[in-house]
Amino acid sequence: MAEIYIRNGFLLTMKGEGLGTIEEGAVAIDGSEIVAVGKTAELDKSYMNSKKVIEAKGKAVLPGFVDVHIHTSGTITRGQGQDVPEIEWMLKAMAPFGKYTKPEHSIAGSRLGVLEGLKSGVTTFGEIGGNTIPVTENVFIPSGVRATIANTINEIGPGSRPDANKPYIYYPDVGEKKLKDAIELYEKMDKKGDGRINVIFAPHGADFMSKETLFKVKEEAKKRGKLAHMHVAQGGREAIQIKLRYGTTTIKWLDSIGYLDENLIAAHCHHSTDEEVEILAKRGVRYASCPASIGIIDGIVPPLALFIQKGGKYAGLGSDQAAGSTGHNMLIQLKAAALLNKTRHADPSILPTWKTLRIATIEGAQTIGLGDQVGSIEIGKKADVILIDLKYPHLTPIVSKPVRNVAPNLVYYARGDEVETVICNGKIIVDDHKCLTMAEEEVMENAQKAAEEVCYAAVDDYMAADSLLAKAVKKGLL
Repeated sequence: MAEIYIRNGFLLTMKGEGLGTIEEGAVAIDGSEIVAVGKTAELDKSYMNSKKVIEAKGKAVLPGFVDVHIHTSGTITRGQGQDVPEIEWMLKAMAPFGKYTKPEHSIAGSRLGVLEGLKSGVTTFGEIGGNTIPVTENVFIPSGVRATIANTINEIGPGSRPDANKPYIYYPDVGEKKLKDAIELYEKMDKKGDGRINVIFAPHGADFMSKETLFKVKEEAKKRGKLAHMHVAQGGREAIQIKLRYGTTTIKWLDSIGYLDENLIAAHCHHSTDEEVEILAKRGVRYASCPASIGIIDGIVPPLALFIQKGGKYAGLGSDQAAGSTGHNMLIQLKAAALLNKTRHADPSILPTWKTLRIATIEGAQTIGLGDQVGSIEIGKKADVILIDLKYPHLTPIVSKPVRNVAPNLVYYARGDEVETVICNGKIIVDDHKCLTMAEEEVMENAQKAAEEVCYAAVDDYMAADSLLAKAVKKGLL
């Protein structure tokens, strides 16, 4: 007997080197853990009298998806930052909203982002942002999801970036305050929410802070046995700053000062050479790739497949932010990763569907430092499990010979709304496509209100910044 027993499903356990498929498979969950995995015919003998029995015939049963790099609060500016040059995106498209965004707006945006991810099967969120204590208390803990949380640390103040082609002005007091906030986040929130909250450290980027502050953050993370999660080589704007300040590139500079190691999660890394990607791989760096976001913001395919080819041990997928991405639906991220990397390499064998699903589950969990807890359906791991209904025209047919086509159908055809059940830490938090831990209509209404308050207040600043998108608005094209 167990608390939850899932039977007759098409299990993709991620155990071993591939998908670890078990047809007519079953999973038993007791408390927060998986206690049995195997064939239904065998497990029925011990678990048919479980408290809740879920019939999973015609459904895929997978580990919950891991979104390794996400900024959920940005969902309230969805649609405000696409189709602009990268050098404009942060300074002309996003910056105008900053001074009008209040803590309550961040919370409303984060709730919407988590709801979107959760309903498409994300159970672990690699959240980076500000205002993280109230966001954790009001969003991540009550929603029932698992999250690796980091408070962004930088030395950027209101007057730091008057010109993208001149060195940014650093404010050490800003850096000290943000590092102090990050330590407070760790002390107050690490292991909260029944152990679902894992706090790490996030130096914003090599262009946003001094070398001294970079190492202070690294040392604080190391003291606590935590990873550091940083934006690395994320575009032309950063490249200009690093060239002006250090006369080289981001990856080469970080390598020269000994910053690249297995304790660093490096996000993006698309403004890099093949040689630099190999450096990341050789140093054991963990790679968070966000292909949909970077495709829209930079028009570049991040080097996910290349990193793996060069021997990179840990790589995961992130949805990044919603204001210049495809949102927080991990099944869409899977498709983007596979298609874009095949195109980058002109090789259709790159990132086969079994590998792509592993990157979104077990390998993503390893990337974010949680591979011993989640990412696969195995006895002793936390019960983060999702059920995807396969009975849709676009997911039909499902056959097992000569090729089991469940994985290809999920990666290339699924939309995300087929996710029927989401279990996190042994608790059902999405049932029959409905979220049980958040009032969906209320979440959307509050996000709409927050978006209107922030966006409408920022109109004059946004138009004065005169980005390519603002020019399109002025011409009446949007």
